[in-house]
Amino acid sequence: MKTNKTLLIIDDEVDVCTLLRRSFRGEFKIVEAAYLLNDALSLAERIHPDIVLLDNNLPDGQGIDFIQRFKSINPSMRIVVISAMDLHSEAIAAGANAFLGKPLKMEAIREAICA
Repeated sequence: MKTNKTLLIIDDEVDVCTLLRRSFRGEFKIVEAAYLLNDALSLAERIHPDIVLLDNNLPDGQGIDFIQRFKSINPSMRIVVISAMDLHSEAIAAGANAFLGKPLKMEAIREAICA
């Protein structure tokens, strides 16, 4: 069932973005991806995503450090941080709604973004 919500995927791994876009494009009104934080901020200002799936370790910074900048675009935005490092406490303290460790499992992603 397709929702009227928008999803923004931010990850520097092109294959991850491609897989997630394909997996969720039938479920969301808009599914976009960005590989850098600054590009993601510009894209977020255009599409005002409801949900952001945010990798923490990106070439131009740490995703956790950008959470409040994303929330300033849409305060009700749901942000799910993903990382191979255990940053659960840090992500939640920074304002994320959820944290997922890598390797990612599709069912866990689906639960986190649809909660």
